[in-house]
Amino acid sequence: MKTPYFLATLISLTTSFSLAQTRPVTPPSSTTQPTSTNRQQELYDQYHGITKKPAAPATPVQQPTRQPSRPAEPPKPQPVEDMASRQPQAAPRSSDGSASGVRIGVRGGVTYQIFTETVTGIEPGVGFVGGLVLNFGAGTFSFQPEINYTRYAATVKIPDIFTGQVITTKNAADVVEIPLLLKIASGTANSTRFFVNVGPYASYLLNTSVDGKNQSLDGREGRFSFGAALGVGTALKTGPGHLTVEVRGLYPLGNSDGGFSTDSRVIPVQATLGYVFPLGGR
Repeated sequence: MKTPYFLATLISLTTSFSLAQTRPVTPPSSTTQPTSTNRQQELYDQYHGITKKPAAPATPVQQPTRQPSRPAEPPKPQPVEDMASRQPQAAPRSSDGSASGVRIGVRGGVTYQIFTETVTGIEPGVGFVGGLVLNFGAGTFSFQPEINYTRYAATVKIPDIFTGQVITTKNAADVVEIPLLLKIASGTANSTRFFVNVGPYASYLLNTSVDGKNQSLDGREGRFSFGAALGVGTALKTGPGHLTVEVRGLYPLGNSDGGFSTDSRVIPVQATLGYVFPLGGR
């Protein structure tokens, strides 16, 4: 009983496989998918007990991610240099318009000696003074050094012991004076000012003369002397500078021979006109 059943089954499978192989294949139309060939393979594998390992899905090739291009930054504007800053800066000016606060000028006038007590046979005479002035500063206080050439004169009367007549001579002494003064002024440097000059001075005896004839100073001691100066005056605004009018007194305080002394009996006096103007211009 089992053998006829087995033979019938085998004949049935063989007939089905032959019919499947001889069945005409209808070409796929343009609207159908080409699945007949794959289907025959699937039936063959199924009838013969073949298990087909599914193919691994193809790994998609990743295209390199393209970074969006970064827009180029616009160039940063360069700071425009101020043309005014490139110009050379002017030097600071003082209140009188000068670039440095320095003034220069000249002074000149007459001299006269005042005796604090009567000196028999000597009468003071009129001499002269002239020199160069520098002034540093434009405010209330300033420093004023000077260099002056000064002549002091006197008339000497000496009686002749033989004839009884009085012999009169004109004596003079020429000195170089260097005052170092502190100037104290009112107002502003651009206006008319009143001032006081005070400070020390030094002098050096250059020569002496009698009736215009120079005398020898060989062996003469005390040629270098020093003292204190005090002057008052006004500075009148005139043009770019000032016209100065001053009366100044000098008090000798000693010399290189006798040393320091405060008992001088002569006070030289100077009355001068001058003109000072700022260096550097306006």
